Amino acid sequence: MIFARGDRGDAALLVFLSAVLLFARAATAHSSPSPRRTLEVPERLHLLVVAPHPDDETLGAAGLMQRVQARQGQVSVAYLTSGDGYVDGVELETHRLKPQPRDFVDYGERRLREALRALHTLSISEKRLFAFGFPDGGLLDLLTTSWSATTPFVSPYTHDDRPPYALSVSRGTAYSGVALERELARLIVRLSPQWIAVTGPWDIHPDHCAAFHFVVRALRRLSSSNPEFSVPRVLAYTVHRPDWPGAAEGAELEAPPGVSPVGASWQFLELSAAELDGKGRALDEYTSQMEIMAVLFRAFVRSEEVFAFYPSLPAGPADACGRTFLAPVEAHRASR
Repeated sequence: MIFARGDRGDAALLVFLSAVLLFARAATAHSSPSPRRTLEVPERLHLLVVAPHPDDETLGAAGLMQRVQARQGQVSVAYLTSGDGYVDGVELETHRLKPQPRDFVDYGERRLREALRALHTLSISEKRLFAFGFPDGGLLDLLTTSWSATTPFVSPYTHDDRPPYALSVSRGTAYSGVALERELARLIVRLSPQWIAVTGPWDIHPDHCAAFHFVVRALRRLSSSNPEFSVPRVLAYTVHRPDWPGAAEGAELEAPPGVSPVGASWQFLELSAAELDGKGRALDEYTSQMEIMAVLFRAFVRSEEVFAFYPSLPAGPADACGRTFLAPVEAHRASR
């Protein structure tokens, strides 16, 4: 928050502010900042990046993806939605104040094409892209009001109740929470990742918060149904938080203020000049988003990426991003 500064000449106020400054300096002098933990990327790591929308993977983890590949690892990216519900973007694209359902589908197809080009920039093969095509703006609803497949969720944008995209790995699957958890669990079994990077539950975008819960639920499902299942480490990255990441491109990036993830530690990946350049070039491929959010996008081209690293499977959350879960975590067993 930015406060306007008034013209004050009150001596008492100056004395008060001076006292506060002296106190702050004294407190800083007697306290040592917490050491910044470096994220160590192992050799030959299998990484799955789960993105709620195309571009989230690049904003939060493009450096990590490049580092994994440089260390002879393998990177896969799963897009839970195609980003087709961004009304401002569709209006700009179509020059219509009231876009039609087909316009939103076309926009989702454009964003998937942009995602493919961004991944190519990072030397990630098209074969490692997995688009689910679930409803943009509806992931939290799948957790809280549309869990059952009996009554599929209908996208208010595309008017579809199942993925309309030919590229979708789950085409024909009706929109529901149970279906998304099942499809995500199937992909995890298929890829056997050792690390999964996903947006954190503190992210203020409902889809981003819900994505974390879907990953945790899928992992808990697989763990409970198969004692031999090797649970991947979860890394949570951030895209949307108040006053974060800031606007200083290239500067050091701090953890989101006021966020203390339970059971995790903040770890920092310092990016090389080549990795930073690669991230910037990948973001440039998202032309539909750059037309509207270039300032925000450039704020992510920083010297570091920040992750909350969970050494073990995160505890099951008590609620779904402030809402009540429609179905408890133990409600069913995911299909393998």
